[in-house]
Amino acid sequence: MKKIFIIFIIVAITACDPLDLLEIPNPNTYTTQDFWQSEEDIELGLVAVYNMFYKQGTWTRNIYTQMDGNADDGTSKAGWTELQEWAKFIYTNYDFFEVGIKIWSEHYKAIFRANQVLDHIDDIEFEDEDYKESIKGQLYFLRAFYYFYLEILWEDVPIVLHTSSADDVPQQMPADSVWAQIESDLILAVDRLPDQWNPEDLGRPTKGGALALLGKAYMQQHKWQEAKDALYWLVEGEGNVYYGLVDDYEENFTSLNEHNEESVFEIQFSQVNPTGFDVDFDPNSQLGTQIAINSSPKGLGWNNIQANRWLVDYYKREKTIDGKNDYRLFINFWYNDRQADFPDQTDFLIYGRTWTSDPTWSRQVFIRKYMTTTLEGTEAEFYWNDINFRLIRYSDVLLLYAEVLNELNGGPTPYAIECVNRVRTRANLPLLQNSTYYTDPAILTDQTAFLKHLQTERALELPCECVRWIDLKRWGLLMTQEGLDELTERDKDFKSFELGKSHRLPIPQSEVDNNPNLNQNEPY
Repeated sequence: MKKIFIIFIIVAITACDPLDLLEIPNPNTYTTQDFWQSEEDIELGLVAVYNMFYKQGTWTRNIYTQMDGNADDGTSKAGWTELQEWAKFIYTNYDFFEVGIKIWSEHYKAIFRANQVLDHIDDIEFEDEDYKESIKGQLYFLRAFYYFYLEILWEDVPIVLHTSSADDVPQQMPADSVWAQIESDLILAVDRLPDQWNPEDLGRPTKGGALALLGKAYMQQHKWQEAKDALYWLVEGEGNVYYGLVDDYEENFTSLNEHNEESVFEIQFSQVNPTGFDVDFDPNSQLGTQIAINSSPKGLGWNNIQANRWLVDYYKREKTIDGKNDYRLFINFWYNDRQADFPDQTDFLIYGRTWTSDPTWSRQVFIRKYMTTTLEGTEAEFYWNDINFRLIRYSDVLLLYAEVLNELNGGPTPYAIECVNRVRTRANLPLLQNSTYYTDPAILTDQTAFLKHLQTERALELPCECVRWIDLKRWGLLMTQEGLDELTERDKDFKSFELGKSHRLPIPQSEVDNNPNLNQNEPY
């Protein structure tokens, strides 16, 4: 009788779903089923999306190496050979973890987090519906933001718009579909974001930030009228009261005047938690940036990314109205002969060290912007700093607007020239029409000549700020032999560039192998 009883119990248990027995709630942690219950949960979810800025594959470190290293304004001298090669279009290992996999996976992790909040926010009753909509606006902006950089780097990528699971195999979509999704999200964001935030909420995207990114998205597709419509609000419309150029160019790259009138969108960095490397699920994760240590010369930093010499030469071609070298060169770069070029400048400190010439540098050029002038405290304060990265500056918007007007009107309009002159005037350069170096009158009248000049103006105003690769793609210089020859003349890294291939990265092979709906970018 006892044996019969035991058999009965076994049969009763096996009649149940065995997986149910394994799903025992952990009283010490949340699950997706029991977490999304309140406004506070939604707010915490939003914070988790913002936290993705502080990863090595996003804006802590490695994306600078890739975006600037591939462009003609940057190059890599990293001691890590594979890291250096990835900035030179040499992709031997498609699963190179430090760059390819980290950038890909961490961008999709940010999208995954945004999708979770968007999937649950309408299930929560908010006391203030406008506040709820502003959270949605931030989420739409952030999702579009990460898709923007996936598109810029890889082009044909999967679009995931809802909470995903480990066994999902999302469909790879063509570039025009990705752009359409970016546009859709940003339009939704524009309608929900404020013109400005209160001081305690600075750092969140604004209406102007969403319109600027939307304008950039349209420009990459050569949708010139749509781009003008998006940028108009910031330049000629109601939003221009919020924006302008700061008097001192250097204020864009220090912690002393963050969220100034030139900042359209900037990524927040902080030293409130001077801990180690970014670690998931660490409530005290590092919130600083490694942009400075990443680009400092060997002996100071890792030298993973530096500038190309042609930029120094271009700056020195045209003197300021008082006969000096362009001050932006002093702020942006660190190189031999710098002291001779700027004898009236006395601040040569980087990380507390006095700037001196070094014969071993030869003609190398190191990035100075976003560097601290002091070195204090712990090792963590050397590896990270708290200078916000101004991802979209108003000078960028002005030059983009000039480009749009040039394209729409078959040549530069007076207002397009005025936008350029606003940037030049801040640099103490003569008005373009009064330049003693750029004397070709076609620059002021011809569409092609004006665009070529804009390519120089943007290089000198925005070097090594993760915009040049975006520009090169928009201008088509990566798609023709003529463009490639021009780039190779300035940057020898382009000798390894293959037309029809190197304009986008190889997708991590592990992703391709695990997803039957994902194909490797041809002809990789």
